[in-house]
Amino acid sequence: MHLRNSKGQQGFFGDKLSETNKKQLDSLGVKWVELRSKNGYKRFAGALRHLNIPYQDFIGDINQRLSQIFKEIFA
Repeated sequence: MHLRNSKGQQGFFGDKLSETNKKQLDSLGVKWVELRSKNGYKRFAGALRHLNIPYQDFIGDINQRLSQIFKEIFA
């Protein structure tokens, strides 16, 4: 998924990105998140910050909260 905010800042979220894709995105100043890679989700906050999208860090054990989180997302 490719996102662009009103200031022209860009983010790219993908399941799997090649090393070439990552280098191209970096050279273009596009923040990217590779969801399939180990710890790839940790880049998510940086991309949100870059795009000026408000968020809060998750505190707690996400594995214990997943069922509640999915209920809220898909309600």
